[in-house]
Order: sequence, then structure tokens, then C-alpha cells
Amino acid sequence: MSWLTRFRNAVRPGALEQELDEEMRDHVERRIQQLEASGVAHEEAVRRVGIRFGNISKLREESRDARLTRFVDGTIQDLRYALRLMVKSPGFTATIVVSLGLAIGANTAVFSILDAALLRPLPVADPERLISLSAPGITDPGADPSPERLAFSYPQLKGFRAALGTGAARLALFNFPRAAEVRGVEADAPTEHAVSQFVSGDAFQMLGVTPALGRLFTADDDRTPGAHPLVVLSYDYWQSRFHGDPGVLGRRIIAGAVPNEIIGVAQKGFFGIEPGQMVQLWRPAMQYDKQAFEEAGWSWFEIIGRLAPGATTERVATALQPVWSDNNAAMLKRMPTLPQAIREQFLKSKVIVRLAPNGVSGFRRAYETPLWVIFCVALAILAIACSNVASLLLARAASRASEVAMRVSLGAGRLRLVRQLLTESVFYALVAGALGWILAKAIAPLLVEALSSKQQEVALLLPMNSTVLLFSTAVALLAAVLFGLPPAWQASRSQPIQVMRGVSGQAGKLKLGRFFVSVQVAFAFGLVILGAAFLFSLRNLVHVDPGFRPEGVTAYTILLGDPKLSESAGNQLTRQLRDRVGALPGVTGTAGTAFAIFTGSSMTDQIIIPGRPPSEQQELFYAVTDEYFRTMGTPLMAGRDFERGDAEKKDETPAIVNQAFAAKYFAGADPMGQRFRDPSDRPTFVIVGIAGNTHYDDLRGTTPPIVYFPLKGLSGWLYVRSAGAATPVPEIDREARAVRPGMRVGEVYPLESLIRGKILKERLLAVTGGTLGALGLVLAAIGLFGLLNYSVERRTKEIGIRAALGARFGQIVGLVLREAVGLVAFGLVLGFGAAVFTLGALEKLLFGIRPADPQVAVAGCLVFLIATLVAAGLPARRAAAVDPMTALRSE
Repeated sequence: MSWLTRFRNAVRPGALEQELDEEMRDHVERRIQQLEASGVAHEEAVRRVGIRFGNISKLREESRDARLTRFVDGTIQDLRYALRLMVKSPGFTATIVVSLGLAIGANTAVFSILDAALLRPLPVADPERLISLSAPGITDPGADPSPERLAFSYPQLKGFRAALGTGAARLALFNFPRAAEVRGVEADAPTEHAVSQFVSGDAFQMLGVTPALGRLFTADDDRTPGAHPLVVLSYDYWQSRFHGDPGVLGRRIIAGAVPNEIIGVAQKGFFGIEPGQMVQLWRPAMQYDKQAFEEAGWSWFEIIGRLAPGATTERVATALQPVWSDNNAAMLKRMPTLPQAIREQFLKSKVIVRLAPNGVSGFRRAYETPLWVIFCVALAILAIACSNVASLLLARAASRASEVAMRVSLGAGRLRLVRQLLTESVFYALVAGALGWILAKAIAPLLVEALSSKQQEVALLLPMNSTVLLFSTAVALLAAVLFGLPPAWQASRSQPIQVMRGVSGQAGKLKLGRFFVSVQVAFAFGLVILGAAFLFSLRNLVHVDPGFRPEGVTAYTILLGDPKLSESAGNQLTRQLRDRVGALPGVTGTAGTAFAIFTGSSMTDQIIIPGRPPSEQQELFYAVTDEYFRTMGTPLMAGRDFERGDAEKKDETPAIVNQAFAAKYFAGADPMGQRFRDPSDRPTFVIVGIAGNTHYDDLRGTTPPIVYFPLKGLSGWLYVRSAGAATPVPEIDREARAVRPGMRVGEVYPLESLIRGKILKERLLAVTGGTLGALGLVLAAIGLFGLLNYSVERRTKEIGIRAALGARFGQIVGLVLREAVGLVAFGLVLGFGAAVFTLGALEKLLFGIRPADPQVAVAGCLVFLIATLVAAGLPARRAAAVDPMTALRSE
């Protein structure tokens, strides 16, 4: 018999049954007729045929097995029965599906982000052969270890390529993606922002990326600085910006103030080498600043390469090390004042070569640990949901005890019963998995949005592909086994005689239910503690005093099409722009700076005080204009503010240092009038004022020593303090163009948003951890309520007798509450221990919170106590309302 016929019989069992009955009846009637023809009486013929054929039902089963595999037949029957149960109990079904759906959706959403950011290979040819280069971070003495250095200089790349030749690997240049202003060449063309990246001419060939339209860069497009104004578009940008127009080739767009010819479109799906960044257009590296190709100290790009067949990362690292060591030695000669501890780090530094099938990503480095933490929390939610559903199935198994006992008495085997009940669980899980899939598609983009800030937008490709689908299905099936197998096995152990006597093993079911409630409590309380710790940590960071008043201050980037200005001309333009903006309505202060705080940009150098050796640590130097401290709201503790003429002084440079600097370098002495310098050829600094301490780029840790000095030249950033709403960009832009044609406003960042951008990880952990902790708490409370309610129902007679003997309302309520305390006590201890252990491993993610912090423990216990009282209150009230006569009469 063909499998097609077997399948048809499986989906049309009624026709199969009718056919089998007709065949059996035909065989019996023919045999009876044969016996009657030989002279046997009819009754005797019937008796003989019955003896010969035996059990007709058994024969029918054997015939069915010959036409249809029993497993397929049984599975289809079980699925039909499960569907009928779901439709029959919509409330019960909705509870299970929603509980599991939320858990599966959370797991699928987080996994889709993990897959896109950490696990999925780049969409290029043979990604497993890609490599990335880095070097150990250089750490100041006494400071926290620095992360690996990923930036290299062009002379280093040339040396690396020469050392490798055409052998072990090919190397290509990729600068760090940045948002760039892009517009058409027409005079009235609107300006927009697109993520741009400079790459070497052979970058696309090295990656194995092909064009979807036109051509990509070649080595000939990247030979002479400033001589190759070309651009390649990403496929998505071509579709969104140019609507997929094939005629885009040859058109010119202005990117970075330079007209560029569009020569091609990259293949569909290629977004660059950094998950988390969607590059929209690429330009040849030679279009970068000309100075960057000459100075060995100008590190501005990453190096990605491809191993040759048979080559290894160790072989490449060995070939590159001599070049790396020579570059470090040459750099140390140019910087003779570096502390010996730092010099030794440079001399011992080794170039690091790693396989990079997933590319390189600043987003990955920053958020890998928080994302794995959230994923583990989501798995804990799944465990809670599975335990909750298992408790519900145990409660329903009690109501189905007679049904199961009847099946057992009719000969159903234990494994057959387990399979039927487990099939029901799988059916529930698959429906919940479908719901979770839908929820994940909505949740994942929201999580990515929570990871983004105005100054660093995060973009990830989140297709619900086969990998994510397989994960979601696996999670659903795993959940089905976790919550379905124990109740199914427990139900299959029912003894028919016990069921008939009314003792169908409720004690065993209640014992198993207690176990599941303890599991839920342990996971839920652990999540509540984790969520409380992250919330308190975020609260501590939010309440850190930055040392200035960010409210009402907005930072505007000032762009100049032609930056070839003398220092004095730049000073004059800066003053004019500040004067015009300061006269706008609502503006109460303006100040120019070289770069904005909390953006990651900084300038550091050693401090050289006459009669002392150079400092071992490098300190922050921050160029600002006059009125900076008044605009920012930073107090001056002593001395004077900068004056407009300070930027023109040549012999000595006035400096204002903060209290941390004064305490570190002039402890016990008056810092006013003290002189110091840095290793550069700048004039000596003379201290004219002391400012209050402020955080510069991080709210964690102590405030760093800072040297403020007068900004010379054109201001790159303009701080504007407004009395009300932020001054509109068009007004600032109008004043900039009035000062000088071509000058305009670029990016705009409220200072408060820049600070918030530095605590995104903490905010993500607090919001996500708190939300999932609350979800786990609700699920655990539902499980506790279900078990207590079942326990009260089982003990109705006992409670009725107690009430009849004079037990008061409070005594009966206390009976239920004591049972609730007994159920949660073990889970609380286990959950708290697990949470403390986990927080100890994640201590670096916390701020101002210890792993066993008392305020976190007290808050978690209070929240859980309230949830326990709510969950136990309804069963306790029901128990107290039991009428003794009704309870005894029902028995």
C-alpha cells in the first residue's frame, strides 16, 4: 500500500472505518454461507465462525494497522481531541496560550537581536575567512584596563600590506561609519543625513560583494588623495532615496561638501561590516582628509582582511608583528616624555588577529553582555510560564481523573496516555509559539529603538528568517516537554479503583504542584531582585550631579564648507556667531567649544610642572570660549573667567583648572598663578581660575582632572542656553549663514539627551529587567493562586469541620496563608541566593549597588509579599466563606 493511500486514510478515517466494517462483515457472512451449504445449522455456523475469527475488534485494529501506521493514526486522533478540548474550554486555553506566548515572544525577540548583532555571519562570500586586526589597550597607571584599540593609521596599513605581500591575507580599510550631510547639486536641493563610510578601493573585492547596479570601487579609484570623488550606494538607500531608479548612475550628489559621482549600487542585503550600523553610501578612502595619509599618529580606520586558502590567523599575526613593533618604537621616539609604564606597554604590545565572520561592531562590544543578560532573563520567564502551565494542567488532570481511569480500565497503556496528553501540550505550545512569533515581530524593533540614542543610532536587520523560526519552534517544543510531560506522567499513573473510591491521587498531584509553584517562586523572586537592582542602579546614575546644569542647554555643530581660515579669522567668526545667536529671543548664554562633552571626543596630554617629572597619567584638555562656565552653569570657585582677548595671547595661555586637577597637582599649595605645560609646543599655561568639578564623558566614577584653555580658531560646537524651549535650528542656521556664506548648522543635541545616551545600557537593563520581572511575578502569583484554590477545594470537608467546631474567620484565613508561606519560603531562599550570585557576576553593570544590597532585598521582599497576599487572599476568603452544613452535605 502506498504512503499516499495511507495519508488519505489518515485524513479520512470515517471512510476507512466503513470499508473495514464492510470487509469484516463480508468475510463472516461468506464463511457462514459455506458452512450452511455443507449442512451445518445456522446457529452452529455462527458459533463456529465466531470461534475461528475470534475478537472482531482486534481484527479490525490489525487491518487498520495494515492500511495506516498506528502512530500517524493515533497522532491525528490526539490532535483532533486536543482541538476539541481547546474549543470546549476557551478561558483555560487563553490562559495557557497567552502565558506561553508572552514567554516565547520575549525569547524570540531577544534571540532575533542576538542573531542579527552577534551570531549571524556577514552577507558576503565565505565570511568564515574574514579577519579583523586590533591591539591591546594602553592603560594609564592606576586606571581601569582600557579596551582593545581598533583604529590604525595609513602608514601602518601600508607596512602591513608590504609585510604580507600576496601571501597569507588581503587587508582593506574601513573607517568608522558616521552620519554625513547629503544633498543634490542643485542650489535649492534639500539636505538630509546618511550614514557614510570611507573604504579602500579593494574593500568590496576583498569582501566578495557584487554590484546590483553599475560597478563598485577598484584599486584605481583609490590612489591619489582628493582625486576620486565617487560614491557607491547601498541597495536599501538606492530604493528609499532614489526609488530604485536605474538612471541614478552618473548622477552627482554632494556628500561631505564635495560633489560625488554615483558609480554603482552594492548587492541587496549588504549593510557594511558593522552589525548595528546600516551604511548607506561608501566613498573611496582617498577622499578622507589628506593629512590622514601622512601622519603615523593619525589613527582613523579599522582593518578587515581575508585569509588566503590554508592560511591561519597565527601566521598573519607573526608576519605583521615586526611592522607593528617598528611603528611603536618610532612613535616612542617622537614622545620622549611618556611615562615608563606606558612605554613598556607599547614595547610589549602585540598585534591581534582574529577571525571575524560576524564583522566588527561597536554596538556588539557595548551591548553584548546586556543582551545576553536579557536573554537569560527571558529564559527564566519561559521557565516560570512552563511551571505555571504545568500547574494548570495538573489542576485539570484532577477533573479528568474519571476519564483517564476509564481509559485505563478499557486497556489503554501508560505510554499511550502519556502520548495523548503530551500531544495536547504540544498543540498548546505550537499555538502559543505562533502568538509568540507575532509578538516578537513587534517587540524586537522596540528593543532596538531602546538601544539607540540621538548621537548613535542603532539599526539591525531583523528578518524573521529560518534561524529565528527554528529557534522559536524549538522553544515551543521544549516548553511543551517542560510543562506537559510531568502532568501527563502523573495522570497516567491513575488507578481506576482509587478513582472510583474518590482517592485518585490528589495528594501526589498536590505534591507535584507544590514543586512547580516553588520553581515559579524561585525564578520570579530572582527576577524581581535583579530588576530591583537594575532599577536602583539606574536611579543612582540619573541622580548623579554632573557638576553643571544641562537643562535648557543645546549643542549645535557648526559646519564650514571651506575650513581654510587663519586662527584670527576663526576667532572673529566665532565671536560674530555668538553675538548674533546671543541676541535671539530667549537665549541667555552662548559658548563655543572644540567638541561637545558626552560625545566621546576628547584631547588628553601629560602635565609638566617645572621641577617635577612629567605626569604618568594623561589629563583632559578642553578648549572653550569665554562665558562657557556661565552658559553651562558650572561654578567658578576662585579666580576669573576667560576673557575674549585670552584667545589672542601668544606668550602664555590662561588656563582654568577644576578642583580635581588642583587637588591632584597642587595639594597644599595655592594653585592660582601656578604654571605648567604639556609636551607640545604650546605656550606655558598659567592658572587664572578654579572651576567646580564636572563629569566629562561618563557619570560613573570620580570627576576627572580637567584643564580648560581658550579656544583659538573657529568653534566646532556652539552651546546655547535658552530660557524656554530650545532655539529652533533654522534661526541658528540663519545667523550662521549671515556671518559667512556656507557656514551652517549640522547635528543638534540637547545636552540632556547626550547625558541620557551614556546610560542607555543601564536604562535598557532597568526597563527590560523590571518589565520581565513584573511579568514573572504575575505568572508566579497566578500559579500560587491556582494551587491554593485547588487545595481549598480539596480540603472543603476539613474546613467545614473546623468551622463547625468553632474555628473563627481569622483562623481559617490564617490556615490558607500559612500554607502560602510554606509554598513560597523555599523558593524565596533559592531565588535570592541565585540573584545574589548573578548580581555578583554582573557587578560591573551596576552603579552604587552591591550584589546583596539591603535596599534591593527589602524592596524585592515587599513587592513579593504584596503579590503573595493578593494571590493567597482570594483562596483564603473562599475558605473562610465555606458553609459547614453545605460542605458536610456535599460529602
